[in-house]
Amino acid sequence: MSEDKNNGTKIKLDPLEERKKIGKKLKRLRKELGYSNPDPFSYDKEINRSQYGKYEAGSEDFRFSTLINLLNLHGLKLSEFFSEDYEEEK
Repeated sequence: MSEDKNNGTKIKLDPLEERKKIGKKLKRLRKELGYSNPDPFSYDKEINRSQYGKYEAGSEDFRFSTLINLLNLHGLKLSEFFSEDYEEEK
């Protein structure tokens, strides 16, 4: 847990909620690339279609290295992915 510098309260992250936010952002990024459906994206990027769908749904817990690999597909750094608009993915 980290301490909020604004008021000294503890911040407790919910892993499921964070996975869902990551999934929503991955979905938005895919759509920004012109893929309305995750299947063609998965085929074009040579990743497992069903697994990728679970990542976007936030239903699959995944490793940090998987997140890095997914960000590489989008040409993003971690800092870019977890920018201010990440917090808007609710």
